[in-house]
Amino acid sequence: MQDVEIVFENIGVKVYYPRISFRCSPELKCGICCKIAPADLNEDEYQRILRAGYRNFAYKIGYGLYQMKKKKDGCIFLEDYACKIHEIRPASCVAFPFTPAFFDFHQKVLVCLFDPKAFKICKGIDEGEMNESIIYESSSACLQLFIDRVKVLSKFKSLDQAFVLTALSTPKKIGLINRSPWRSQCYSCGYPLVISEEYEMYEEIRRDYKDFGDYLICEKCMDEKGRKIFDIDDVLKKYGLI
Repeated sequence: MQDVEIVFENIGVKVYYPRISFRCSPELKCGICCKIAPADLNEDEYQRILRAGYRNFAYKIGYGLYQMKKKKDGCIFLEDYACKIHEIRPASCVAFPFTPAFFDFHQKVLVCLFDPKAFKICKGIDEGEMNESIIYESSSACLQLFIDRVKVLSKFKSLDQAFVLTALSTPKKIGLINRSPWRSQCYSCGYPLVISEEYEMYEEIRRDYKDFGDYLICEKCMDEKGRKIFDIDDVLKKYGLI
């Protein structure tokens, strides 16, 4: 199945997804994602739902992070396969079925992928139309999730360190790699090189590399040996972090 690639230059996101359609609707009587994974919220999202008049819907799990409460049949806001706060739902809900996958330090872009796990649980696959507005909305939400992680880490690290650590850990977090990062990602730029079976469908993200035994180096870093990839401040400015 050939992948589709879209680049949203205005938000600094590149997206890959299989050539399929997708639609989320209560008519499909699905709601699986609302039942198995309580949504995470940042402080702004939590306050937004509070302002809408809701109370006692989430609990704090960290610095500026909350998790939605669950009832027996799923998310506290799930009712008859519909979301009661659909218009103000958090980014972790909006992003599905896409996920932030890795940061390409050479192209200076966050790469988001259609989550292969959606094929196993989502009734919206092959329904409706995968139009660009859906992809843009999900991509923007993926970017917010990535930036939220940076902001949380920045409570303990400098902002540039927080960005790099978030970028390097994201492939493991989503299951894009399932071995040691030293044997899966480029030792120089962190690009995912040995991809897990679940994500092997994405041929377009593959990059050649050289195996040095204890670590891997991608072709881009080999070609640009001795050169500085970029000024981290430029990227932080690009994503509104400074």
